[in-house]
Amino acid sequence: MKKTLLFFLFFWSTAICQAQTEVEKFLVRQGFENVRHISDNGKEHFYLESKAFPTSERIVGSVCKSMDSISSRLKNDQIDIVLLKNRLPVFHMQSNRSLKNKSDRLIWRSDFRTGESYKVLRNNGSGKRFLNSSFAKIDLLFYPQFRFKNVTLDKMYLFQININPTLEIALWKGALLTTQVIIPILNEYSTEESEVRPGFLTFSQDFKIPGNIFARATIGNFSQFRGGADLKIFKPVGERVGLYGQIGITAMSIMLFDTWYYSDLNRTTWRAGVNYFAKPWNLMFNFSVGKYLANDFSARGEIMRHFKNSTVGFYIQTIEIDEFPVNGGFFFSVALPPYFQKRTRGFRISPARYFNFEYLARPYPNEGRMYQTAPDESTTENFFNTMRLNQIIKNN
Repeated sequence: MKKTLLFFLFFWSTAICQAQTEVEKFLVRQGFENVRHISDNGKEHFYLESKAFPTSERIVGSVCKSMDSISSRLKNDQIDIVLLKNRLPVFHMQSNRSLKNKSDRLIWRSDFRTGESYKVLRNNGSGKRFLNSSFAKIDLLFYPQFRFKNVTLDKMYLFQININPTLEIALWKGALLTTQVIIPILNEYSTEESEVRPGFLTFSQDFKIPGNIFARATIGNFSQFRGGADLKIFKPVGERVGLYGQIGITAMSIMLFDTWYYSDLNRTTWRAGVNYFAKPWNLMFNFSVGKYLANDFSARGEIMRHFKNSTVGFYIQTIEIDEFPVNGGFFFSVALPPYFQKRTRGFRISPARYFNFEYLARPYPNEGRMYQTAPDESTTENFFNTMRLNQIIKNN
C-alpha cells in the first residue's frame, strides 16, 4: 500500500513538473493565471487569463510584450493565443514570428472565433491542469460608491458615500459566486440606506452558444433593490459591431440584516441593442431599446471615448413621462491603482478595478433605469462592450 501511494505521488508530481514549462512560469510571473502552453501541429498555442491588470488595454499590452520576449524560445513560427475569462474562451489572437513591425514587435490579428483553438486544449488536456489556476481562489475587493441627488428645496444635493467590500469566488469554468456588504460612510438618502446591509448576492454562469454567441445567466440579489434571474447575450459581428440582448424577471428586494422586504417576481425587463467601434479614435457608439423597471419603454443612445485608464461618455434617452419626454447626462469610469497585482495566492485583497459614476438629472426613481447584476459592471468594462478587445489589438 505504501509503495503504491509513493508511486502515485511520484507520478503526480512528475506530471505537474512536466506541465510547468519555463515559458508557462514566465507568463505567471507576468501576471497571468489559468496558463497553458501547447505545441501542436506546427503552432504554439497559449491559453491565458489575467485579473492582475485593471484594464483590457493593460492586459492586451502585457500579452503582446510577453510574446515579444519569449518568441525567440519557441520552436514554431505560428503563435496562437486564446484569452480566457474564468477559464472560458472569449478572444483569439494570432501572429507569426517572421512578421514584425518597424519596432521589431510582433504583428497581431484577432477575432472572436475561439472554437478551433480551444479544441487543441481539449484534445491535449487529459490529466493536465492550468498553471496558476483560478479555481476556488477568493478575491476580496473594495468598491467605492458615491451618489448624489437633488430632491428637496432646502438643500442643493443629498449625498451618499459607501464602501462595499465584496467577495468573489471562482468556481468551475465560467461560474462565479459574489457576496457583498454595503457599509455607509455618509448617507443623506433614506433611513434604510443608512444601515449596514447586504448588497450583491449572486451566482453567475458564463457559457457559449453555437454561432459564436456569449451568454451569462445570473440569479440573486441585484442593484436598484431588485432580485431575481437575468440572462444576457452578446454576439460579435465582424471587427467592430456587437449585438446584444438582456431579459430578466425580478422582485423588489430590500435586504437588511434583521429584515428582508421582498415581493413576488412581478417585473419583467428587457433590452436589445447594437454597438459600433470607430477606429482610430477609440470611440464606441451604442444604441438600445428596452422595457425598464417602471414598466416603461425607452430608447437610449450613447457615445463614449476610451482612454488607457478611463472612459468618458454622454447619453440621451427617451422617457415615458409627459413633462420629461427626453433625458440626458454623462458618465465615466476610472481605473483604480495599483495597475498590477500578483495573482498567485489563494486569497487576494485589492481595490475594485474601476470607480464608476453616472450623472443624470431626473425627478423620478425607476423610469428608464435598469438594475445591474454584478458590482464590477462599468462603462469601461461590461458584458456588452467586448468589441473593445479588437480595437485594442489594432492600436498595439
